[in-house]
Amino acid sequence: MRALLVAMIAVIATCLGTVLSTSVLAEHPPLPRSLPSGYSSVEQHGTRWIYPNGAKSEVDALRATQRSVWIKLSNEFGVALPPELDIRVALNPEQMQALAPSQHALPDYATGVAFPAEGLILLSMAEPESWVRPDMQRLLTHELTHVALERATLGHDVPRWFTEGVAVIEADEHSLERVQTLWEGTLAGRLIDLPRLTEGFPSRHGEVNLAYAQAADLVGHMLAGDEGRKRLRLLIAALREGKPFEQAVAVAYRMPLWRIELQWRAALTQRFGRWPSILTGLTLVWGIGALLLIVGYVRIRRQHHQTLKRWEIEEVPALAVLPAPSPPPPPTRHVADDVLDAWTEHRRREPEIPTVVHEGRNHTLH
Repeated sequence: MRALLVAMIAVIATCLGTVLSTSVLAEHPPLPRSLPSGYSSVEQHGTRWIYPNGAKSEVDALRATQRSVWIKLSNEFGVALPPELDIRVALNPEQMQALAPSQHALPDYATGVAFPAEGLILLSMAEPESWVRPDMQRLLTHELTHVALERATLGHDVPRWFTEGVAVIEADEHSLERVQTLWEGTLAGRLIDLPRLTEGFPSRHGEVNLAYAQAADLVGHMLAGDEGRKRLRLLIAALREGKPFEQAVAVAYRMPLWRIELQWRAALTQRFGRWPSILTGLTLVWGIGALLLIVGYVRIRRQHHQTLKRWEIEEVPALAVLPAPSPPPPPTRHVADDVLDAWTEHRRREPEIPTVVHEGRNHTLH
């Protein structure tokens, strides 16, 4: 009876928390004083969209992504997520800043930013400096995950490395650069200790990249296997009850967080520790490219030799069936040739006429 009463209290608390979070998020963040020229604002199914008029077809695709991702996250987190969202899509980072509330200054390097407590997501259709179009579907999924975690945990404190790692996993963001950063950090012994990473991300550029790489890989380790998603739901349920993050991890995984970190570091050593350290300074892209060039050269040379050999084999039977060469035809004779031959034969048959030499000159005897 006591267990039933505790279960009923937990259900009521969960429902109350969901209602409270929904009521807090029912109102959208205030719009900017004036929308940039050529932008529209549309509200549908509790979500307000602000976007450039010329990007309507792409935003329609993003709407479908948002609906499917929101349902997927609700199922994976084991929580009914409130639907109220404010998603603002800009053509470039400058206009993304113009769409942000006046009290928020966006990072210069960002193409997507989420303000989970407000349910606000800002996206840019061009990356800073390069102006390359990012993968908008993955970008939206990443930022939606931040908002979903905030609501699923009822706003309780969650380390940044965990939220970033979950967002990377949910968005299925694979990066060779991130793998290389983690590889080099492992070989050089520069991995950031988890207690330090829990306090906050470093400010230096190289360490920030390593922090993101560690976060994504560690969370991937925590969510791996058949029990990974089940443990994630247990972790979120413990956080909703107000347990501190490390205590919630111990409840969900039945081991302390420091032991999970040790297991993850051991797995990293198995993956990267035996690779030749001489390759540490090479990028994976260049290394793979050089290997492909060598393989391609060898294959071309091999095909060339095989072709020459095939031609040689094909030529042997062809030469065997060729007819024997005919003797050259006799030269064409003319009348003058016949007269000359007759005269030569006549001279040959005539008896030789005797001659004498007198005073150095030949004289014929008659």
